[in-house]
Amino acid sequence: MSFAAAHWLRLLLAIPPLLLLEWRARRRADAALRRLVGERAEHALLSERRPGQHRLGLLLRTGALAALIVGASGPEWGREVVMRTASGSDVVFLMDVSASMDARDVPPSRLEEARREALAVLDRLAGSRVGIVAFAGDAVRLCPLTLDRGAARLVLESITTASVSEPGTDLGRGLRTAMNVLPGGRRTEQVIVLWTDGEDLEHGAGGGVDALARGGFHVLAVGVGTPAGDVIPVLDDQGRAVDVKRDESGSAVHSRLDEGLLRTLARRTRGAYFAASRPGGELPRLLGALGGVARSARGSRLTEQPVPRFPWFAALAALLLAIELARAHRRAGIAGVRDAARESGADEAGSPGAAGAAPADGRVARGRRTARAASAAAVVLALGVCDRAAIAESDWARGDRAFRGGRYAAAESLYARRAARGSPAAVRVNHATARALAGRGADAESLLASLGSEKGAAGHTAAYNLGTLEARRADWDDAVKTLRKALESDADDRDARYNYELALRRQRQQRGGGTPPPSPSPSRPSPHAAGANPNPGATSPNPPPQVPPAPQANTPEAQPAPSPGTMDRRTAEQLLGSLSELERIEQQRLHKVRVVRERRGRDW
Repeated sequence: MSFAAAHWLRLLLAIPPLLLLEWRARRRADAALRRLVGERAEHALLSERRPGQHRLGLLLRTGALAALIVGASGPEWGREVVMRTASGSDVVFLMDVSASMDARDVPPSRLEEARREALAVLDRLAGSRVGIVAFAGDAVRLCPLTLDRGAARLVLESITTASVSEPGTDLGRGLRTAMNVLPGGRRTEQVIVLWTDGEDLEHGAGGGVDALARGGFHVLAVGVGTPAGDVIPVLDDQGRAVDVKRDESGSAVHSRLDEGLLRTLARRTRGAYFAASRPGGELPRLLGALGGVARSARGSRLTEQPVPRFPWFAALAALLLAIELARAHRRAGIAGVRDAARESGADEAGSPGAAGAAPADGRVARGRRTARAASAAAVVLALGVCDRAAIAESDWARGDRAFRGGRYAAAESLYARRAARGSPAAVRVNHATARALAGRGADAESLLASLGSEKGAAGHTAAYNLGTLEARRADWDDAVKTLRKALESDADDRDARYNYELALRRQRQQRGGGTPPPSPSPSRPSPHAAGANPNPGATSPNPPPQVPPAPQANTPEAQPAPSPGTMDRRTAEQLLGSLSELERIEQQRLHKVRVVRERRGRDW
């Protein structure tokens, strides 16, 4: 169990003090009653005291309060599959990692301030694709456009002034590299965010700005540093300053923020300029500018999320309060009956007593009706909550669980129920796969073949599953064609590549007339799991482990004489040793040591 707002659980600490106050108030009320009427057991006021009823009411009220507190904390358990539509922009972070970014005119350093702002911006880019480019004397793409903000965060946290091996500052090359990361499309949905001190030692910024302006790209330039500038420290491997950067004449290098260049860059690209001359800079303005970038749909994805269970606790609290309310009405009705009985007993004529009893019966009836209505409402609410929680897990998710358990007939039935309410391509793929494994392969494989033309993960999974099924029944020609199609749609699918290579080897062995060695069948195709890999359960077929031969006794009698045309063990070991030595020499020849050339001139 997890909690979406666990801080609400702290209110549970208030329950013991409340119980203590209730106990103290009860004791004071009993003491006051005893002082008023004494210890006469027959007194009417003393007969109204019911300690057991009071404790039961206190227990019901306390339980309702605890259930409400736990429900407010958002308890969650179980998983459900939901379809989410992502929308966002394409944002490229262009980070200056030249040595001048180690200057400390913005504490703790320019690079640390740029990294802090970049991480703050990243946290507010939900649904957007983010890429990261670092530049110094060269420019390197550290992270392609991705929706995985966790991966982008790791890259940003690891950036240092040693991330690019070529020293210097070539702003033009960095701008062109960032431009190449962004795909063709609507430029209003794309933006480059630049963190730099504005120095351009290679004087290539002009060409980069012209290219950006012609391509319609927008740049949000963040100037990190101050116009007064500071010296550039030389850091050791522990990050401690041991000296300052010096030029050819031996003078200390002073790095300053070039606001003029950055303002020109922002104006030419119809962007904006932001000054980060102090910690925090103009981060709110930068976030506002990013919020104005157009957003487009990034497609729908199946994701798993925990199932909220707060309605259970809300229903429990309502039920406990309804029982307490019913008890209160019942006590009021019984008190009315007793009053009426006392009045009728005191009246000797009888008829006034009967007339006085009627209102009491009416109060009893109304109390019972109210109690029944409250109890019925609580039961209906609880049943509604239970029904909602029971159907929280969709037929799709239950079908996936049945598939993973090998119950293919049940999985087929669940997928069919989900498909009856309007089926996306992923459900049809899972339905056809379960149908094939349940023993109705002909119809299912024809459906998978038609679904293989779908775009996206569903089409890729359909092609992969169909090829794997064909490989299981040793139809190598069709398996090779289908798995090749799956690889064309996703070249990074290692399972599809493995199965394709296995099917290709078997196809060649079959055409060559040889008898292929025994091997396991390809893995079962997996359902298109929600929010995960298109074929999460699929594992590539691995050959069975080879059992090593039993060691022979090390005696002359146990060693058979070598047959003609074979070599003895010592000769084989010598040959293997020679081959290993040749391989080592070849590796040394191919992988020669490379020496980094020393850069001449300005390297900050």
